[in-house]
Amino acid sequence: MSKKVGVEWINNYDCHNPLVHEHEDAGGFFHELVNHDGWTGAFNFGDTNAWEEDFKRPDKGGTADQWIDTVDFAYFTGHGGPFVAAYFRCDVPDDDRLESDYYSGPDNGDLRLGRNNLEWIAFEVCNTLQLEADRAGTTYDVFDRWAEAFQGLHIICSFVTTSQDVATPGKYFASLCDGRWLTVIYGFPEFMIPGRFPLKVIDAWFEMAYLVQPDSVISAVMFANTEGTDTQNDYIHGHGHVSADPRPGTAAWFMWTWIACTC
Repeated sequence: MSKKVGVEWINNYDCHNPLVHEHEDAGGFFHELVNHDGWTGAFNFGDTNAWEEDFKRPDKGGTADQWIDTVDFAYFTGHGGPFVAAYFRCDVPDDDRLESDYYSGPDNGDLRLGRNNLEWIAFEVCNTLQLEADRAGTTYDVFDRWAEAFQGLHIICSFVTTSQDVATPGKYFASLCDGRWLTVIYGFPEFMIPGRFPLKVIDAWFEMAYLVQPDSVISAVMFANTEGTDTQNDYIHGHGHVSADPRPGTAAWFMWTWIACTC
């Protein structure tokens, strides 16, 4: 089967603090899967080529159906926050922030993912999966903010706290998913290793964060399930079980789970 990956990253922010290693971070994720695991690289967009509208649902004017929701695995690295999954530059379409759900109405929230193809998305940014956050005197928990993003999407990976701007998260995470981590992380020649040892997507995220972030950082995942799905057990394509898509309204129940882990 065709396996597609897409990444976006920003170093040179014009309206937020600049970063240093995001091209290496996202690039490491992209190149590990494309060059070493047979994935098709759909896009690798950085700085002024990384656009909020690529992630935004079409009914709010975005083009997620043409970009982020056409791949199986997506990765963004740059700035984020509890109410903003990703910050972009202010001089690109559509605007500089990919907002959560925090008010009522049909235009609430930018993310409605998995309607087409996307299974997994990682926001390698600060605070997006913070358990609770206050806005204008009201407290919103992680489910208030991100539950509606799951429209077939399996898992969001991110952080509860701030995280460090480092070069290695992407390639470590991808190698833990595809099983090449003994070579990529620890330097063992591949000819010495009898096969690959892939981790589940969730376990790979937590292990990556443990390896590259200081003890003060807390990583997290959020995943959705309905009758007949078990997204918490997902491996990436070609390396083990992948759950059916959890789609709201297809069964008597639909649930979300949030798990955090100290690095």
